[in-house]
Amino acid sequence: MDLVEGRVIVKFGGADLSNGEKIRRAAEMIAKSAYKEVAVVVSAMGGFTNELVKIISEIGGVDDKGYADIVSMGERTSARIFTAALKARGLKSIYIEPSMDEWPIITDTNYKDAKPEMEDTRLRVKRFIEPLLSDTVPVICGFLGRDRYGNITTLGRGGSDTTALILGNCLRAEEVILVKETEGVMSADPKIVPKAKPLRRLDIHEIFALAHGGAKIIKAEALRYKLPGQKLRVVSFHNGLNSPGTEITGDFQFNSFEINEKRGLAAISIVCSINPETISSLFKSLGDRPIYGVSTGTRSITIFTSSDGIRETLMDLHDTGTFKAVSLKENVGMIRLTHPIFIDSPGWIAKISGALASKNINIIEVTTSKASINIFIDESRLEDAVRAVKEKIDS
Repeated sequence: MDLVEGRVIVKFGGADLSNGEKIRRAAEMIAKSAYKEVAVVVSAMGGFTNELVKIISEIGGVDDKGYADIVSMGERTSARIFTAALKARGLKSIYIEPSMDEWPIITDTNYKDAKPEMEDTRLRVKRFIEPLLSDTVPVICGFLGRDRYGNITTLGRGGSDTTALILGNCLRAEEVILVKETEGVMSADPKIVPKAKPLRRLDIHEIFALAHGGAKIIKAEALRYKLPGQKLRVVSFHNGLNSPGTEITGDFQFNSFEINEKRGLAAISIVCSINPETISSLFKSLGDRPIYGVSTGTRSITIFTSSDGIRETLMDLHDTGTFKAVSLKENVGMIRLTHPIFIDSPGWIAKISGALASKNINIIEVTTSKASINIFIDESRLEDAVRAVKEKIDS
């Protein structure tokens, strides 16, 4: 899919719109930018949604439909104010909110955590949003959707990121810029780790793992809508749209599973106490060996690594005197499956193990990390296993 040069989606978070001065500065960023076509996504003004949620909680008895309708007022208000700020700076602008015929984001009817209906959304973006870009800056409410019956839905907390990436996808934008209070993505939460530093570049799998591990800089689900070749940056509000921030590289092959296989592995099993000192000694003994999987039991740990020189490594581990016993299993193969769907859809390990069991293929170990599942089996059955897994996920 060819991207449209000079077409950009800019999303401002709630902290960036928390008062009139910040809104003015954000509008000036858009007015002074050199992009040919810009669409803006806005969150609710800082603290506004939390206050609405608190009020709903104090009222009690508000159903999910009422919840979505009430909390939507944060983004709907932001869109109106931001549009006014752009007009005050001489730009032609229009706000787009869910009550309007032109609203683009169509979802299912899950009021608190709706999923986009991409086919309908794509058609509506092309019909209503794309024609505006030649001479107008549309300001679109983040976080919100509308189901096919006209009800307002929400995309879950952090959903404005999802809105921005969906629009970037449907509009084939050259770039999506997420404006935050921090200087891009940090190496850790600066509230917890004062010495955290900004990262200039992250692979999409790395940021996906961080997001699902608790980092709140980007909503993990939003990343699935990033197009191949599309630039995605997280930049600082204080340093502006041209600041380097953090660039998120790569994309998910969302229409297909990534399946990789690896031969020539070995499993080292160590009987030991599971504590930081023992594990530190273990990994130090492994040196620069690649590690493809780690699993722990109550009194043991298993490391899957390359089989090159593995017997010497086993002797080194034994001779440290740190471990009670060690054992080695060679001729191990691995299948690695990667897909974002593994995060939100239960049952995939059962499906995969069932497919292998149907072919009498025994699983040595399964390890998982966010969007990846690693299955370790006897290397001699690797081809049969890959075929069985592909048949299962394609069915």
